[in-house]
Parts: sequence; structure tokens; C-alpha cells
Amino acid sequence: MRRNDSPLSPAAYWRLRFFSPLIMLVGMAAGAILIVRSILVWGVDGDEYPFGPDIPISAAALLLWVGAVALLMLPPRGVIALRSGPFDSRRLVWSLGRRFRAWNMIAAPIAGLAVFFSLSAVVLAVVSVVAAPAEAWLLALGTVALAAIAIGLGVLQMRGALHGLQLTPTHLIAHGYLWTRRYPRGEIVSINAVEVKFWPSILLRALTNRDARHTIQLSLANGAEPVLLASNSRETDVQAGAEIIRVWRSAAAD
Repeated sequence: MRRNDSPLSPAAYWRLRFFSPLIMLVGMAAGAILIVRSILVWGVDGDEYPFGPDIPISAAALLLWVGAVALLMLPPRGVIALRSGPFDSRRLVWSLGRRFRAWNMIAAPIAGLAVFFSLSAVVLAVVSVVAAPAEAWLLALGTVALAAIAIGLGVLQMRGALHGLQLTPTHLIAHGYLWTRRYPRGEIVSINAVEVKFWPSILLRALTNRDARHTIQLSLANGAEPVLLASNSRETDVQAGAEIIRVWRSAAAD
């Protein structure tokens, strides 16, 4: 059982969660600006890069981001799915994806810096393409690759607070690293805790700097067996989450 240790009501928490991609974007932008400007102001000799109002503004924005992240990581009991129910409103299976959710959110400022450098490289590549059209094809490929990295990393970080599984009275919603998938409650035949295959495990470790080898796999009425990487976590967490989902599915017949 979880005590209600959040200062937010369930309704306020859901509103904050709805705006979490914007909150994460603020954290990425403020972190990148603060780090880059701090390096230029205090790491470069001379007066070429003076102290400006952008530094305290970005620091203040980063502090607000930290506060919002702390609230997002302390959901009230009224939004947490329990084995005892109820399931008459949307609930989070909080144990699933928890390790990666925390890591992705904390890493937002550094990720913002990586996105900044990637986008800067894209701008330089575009300028180079214009200046050297004879080599445009090679530079264009590099530009596309860098842009894809920047966009993918940005989307992954913006979805950090959403990451994991959510239950509604009618659907299981899997908020993955890059997109969301929805599964009708009546179409789910079984829920299993499985080990992540080798290549997905390597990719997740590279993306999140965490090693968790278990996740949820569904069996659907149409024969499909989707693996929900959004639920990737420790085996004990995955087993507990799978049991909650089984109880939720069984409650459909009540």
C-alpha cells in the first residue's frame, strides 16, 4: 500500500502530466543554455562572452523544472493502480518503466545539450552543402543522420514523464520511448513477464544507461503478441505490474 505523499490531488497530477512534454522541453532548453553560457562566460579567457540575464533566467527555469519533475515523480495514491483496484478511472502501473522514467527525466539538461550540439552540426552541414555542392550528397546524408538523432533524442526526453503503462476502464496504454500504443481491454487474452531479447536490450541500455532485462508481453485475441518495452524494468517490478494488469483485465467481467 502506498501513502498519499504527494502535495497534488489526482486531478492536478493528471494536468501536470499532460503538460509534462512541455516541462521536459523547458528543462532541456534551460539546461543547454545554462551549461553552454556558463562554459563561455567562466571557461573562456577575456571579455568576449559577458555575463548576461540569460544565465539567471535559465537557472530559474531549471529550478522550476526540478520542482515539476519532483512532483511528477511523486504521484498521489489516487492515480496508482493497485491489485485491489479500483479500476473505474485511469491509473498508472507505477512499477513498470520506473527506473528508465527517472533516468530519462534527470538526464534532460544533458540531453538538451546533446540536442543543441546536434542541431548546431546540422546548421553547419547545411551551410557546407550550400558552399560545396559537389560534395552535397555526402553532407546531406550526414545532415539527415544528425537531424534524426537530435529529433529522436528530443522526443525521447520530452516523453520521459509519460514513460510506462497506464490503465483506463477500456484500454491499456503503453507510453513508449518514441510513441504511444493503445490496446482494448477486451482484446487482451493474457499478460506475461518476459525477458527482453538481445538487440532490444542492447539498444535500451545504450539509450538509457540502465540494464533491465524484463518487460511485459501481451497476447491479443487476433494472435499478436506485442512486447511493451515501455514496461522494461527489474524482474520483481515487472512481475508485480503484470499481476496488476491481470487483475484489471479480469475485472472487465465484473
